[in-house]
Amino acid sequence: MKLENLEIGTKLYTQLGHKVLAVLSRRVDGWCVYVGAVPGYSHEAEWGEVAANGDKQNKAVATAIVENLFHPGFEIGDLPYAS
Repeated sequence: MKLENLEIGTKLYTQLGHKVLAVLSRRVDGWCVYVGAVPGYSHEAEWGEVAANGDKQNKAVATAIVENLFHPGFEIGDLPYAS
């Protein structure tokens, strides 16, 4: 799936570990990924905190996460990484 086809404002999450989530954010200026620790009880309820307060990853790390750890993986193409 192409990342550019996600509607602006879309946020998706994936589990990196039992208590660590990555959140993909499709923004007007491109895309970015935030990573953060969570209690691990309910990822569905916890991902919003990572989206709001997680650590923004650099482009290389974010690209690896988006292409390999989201299912299905995303094709980034020419969509810029948001600053």
